[in-house]
Amino acid sequence: MSKKYGNHLIYLSVVTVFLLSFAAFYGIYGGQRPLSKPETFVQGAAKGVKPTITPDTVIRKEIRYFCGDRVSTTIPTTSDLIGLDFASLVSKYPPEAGWSIDDTVKNTLVLARMEQRVCPYHQDFRHLGIHDGFLAVYEGPLGHDYKVLQREDINVSSLPPEIQEDLNMAMDYNNQIPDTQGRLKLLYEFETDAQLNSALENFDEFKG
Repeated sequence: MSKKYGNHLIYLSVVTVFLLSFAAFYGIYGGQRPLSKPETFVQGAAKGVKPTITPDTVIRKEIRYFCGDRVSTTIPTTSDLIGLDFASLVSKYPPEAGWSIDDTVKNTLVLARMEQRVCPYHQDFRHLGIHDGFLAVYEGPLGHDYKVLQREDINVSSLPPEIQEDLNMAMDYNNQIPDTQGRLKLLYEFETDAQLNSALENFDEFKG
């Protein structure tokens, strides 16, 4: 075999290997669709398109309180709301002002705001609990220990063990069984100042 002929065979072999490799690569990668959609499309789908407000949209406004109560009213879809998109609605009811907007139910919007207080019905309720180791009077019903109204000069450790246990359960009211909650309400929750003062008189002997 001549040297020239041998070089020609080597050249053909190299070209053949290259073509086969390219064909294999294209068959594996080029013949398949991408496993994921382009990023811009995925982001657009993830964000979704919020519907605009129409005259048929049901809008409820909820004021929520620390005590768990809610005051809900249905507001009319007035002319200044019709046609607003979701972003425009958020600008009218911004999170910075305490608003949240729930649009999980089709054609319904719930505009909710949390008030940093108990509701008007429960604002006169009082209950006993513990604050810094002392007997304390809290605003609102049991289970909502947000505001201390007064602290008595009574160290809880000086009280009978069963009362200490009750007061500790009162501070963990929401985790008690219903029967225990009912008993604690009878003993340590008061709807009027007269009821509260009457109960506090029973603690006078334990004042320091």
